[in-house]
Amino acid sequence: LLRHDSSWSAQSSDITPRDEYLDHVSEMTPLIALTGDRAASELSPQTLRPIGRSLSEESILTVSELPGMVLRAHSIHVGNAGRHSEVTCSIRPSSTKAALKAAQKERRASRMKQEPRNSRIDDTLTTLESKSLYAMKESYWIDIETPRHKSEELSEFLYQLRLPPFFVSILSEPTTWTSEVVALQFISLAIFQILPADAESDEIAHVALLSMPRLLVTFSTHPKNEHADGLYHLVHQYMKQRERVPEPTNSGLLLAWLQFHVRRTATALRKLRIRAVEMDNELDRDFQHFDFEDLVEAKDCLLNVLSVAEEQHGTIDALSAAEKGSEGINFSNCSAALSVLQAHTSSNERLSSRVDKHLNELRERIMAHREDNINQKMALLTILSAVFMPLTLLTGIWGMNFESMPELEMKGAYQKALLGMLILALCMVYSFQRAGFTAH
Repeated sequence: LLRHDSSWSAQSSDITPRDEYLDHVSEMTPLIALTGDRAASELSPQTLRPIGRSLSEESILTVSELPGMVLRAHSIHVGNAGRHSEVTCSIRPSSTKAALKAAQKERRASRMKQEPRNSRIDDTLTTLESKSLYAMKESYWIDIETPRHKSEELSEFLYQLRLPPFFVSILSEPTTWTSEVVALQFISLAIFQILPADAESDEIAHVALLSMPRLLVTFSTHPKNEHADGLYHLVHQYMKQRERVPEPTNSGLLLAWLQFHVRRTATALRKLRIRAVEMDNELDRDFQHFDFEDLVEAKDCLLNVLSVAEEQHGTIDALSAAEKGSEGINFSNCSAALSVLQAHTSSNERLSSRVDKHLNELRERIMAHREDNINQKMALLTILSAVFMPLTLLTGIWGMNFESMPELEMKGAYQKALLGMLILALCMVYSFQRAGFTAH
């Protein structure tokens, strides 16, 4: 259409050398989010790093990968209608080259929309866009897992992807990642905290999510002594299930990925709740043999899961708010899935608070039992002291060194004194028992 339009041809003949240079750069930089004078200044030939292959071979595989890095690409397609005629999506293997080309085309389309065009072309393109279906534009998901490398090495790799410098500065320091959301015009970055793959690990795990039209990139690191699979296979199996992805777009993929990890958090909280109920029953059955270390371990685990649940809730709320200012996120067609996701994160926080309250109650019960045992022992010591106090008094009296003590000259005085002490002690014990001091 544009090729046969005379007015568009007249406009296209005014292309400047700088525009040709930017078009040449866009062939190599499908992830870039700069246009105009800023792009010309920041994407000069002196600042760009060379790529060792031709433009026809551009993909994420044309850059030098770091040792141990694993890259996986998938495309999302519209599947057959469900039982109630709802749209279903399917995940299929793809290539990083196709994924990056799709993002590049979408970026070019966004640039063309920002350029001035005549009214007839605008009306025609608007009509074509209104008739487009999900099947006409496939979306892609690229997963990148890499062992921990130096920040300089990660920067070199990320610069080859032509990411904005601000994003490179964040992604090249995985040890300093915190939950945050950064939204630019064409691309959005979210650092999302998740539960580690190893349930016994206390390490905080984060994943970087790069979302742009038709492309979602997940970037994560793992210790060098662990395999690169991590949680990828679990996430992949989850997203392949029927109706897990709400719509075949990058935003739909993003929501499905987030939903998987929110469900993992909910599962961990439910296990902790079940464990709290079991410890409650054990405490009722046999307090003496209850292991207090189990309660301490459960409390520590809950604190870790609680921090993850709170961070996830805040990040998802920030993503929902960032939708208005970025083309990289669009939840307009899956607002119901977003609402369900936000409800799940809120539910996780409430559940974690209830489990925390239950564990605190168990701890208070244990402390009360311990104090009760201590009080019982102190009561026994008090009774014994009260019983032997008069006996000690008599012993002290008869042990005084006086010359005239009639009791010493009595016949059988020693036996009578012992018998009197015994009777006195038994009388005191009986009186304490009648008073209820020996009930326990």
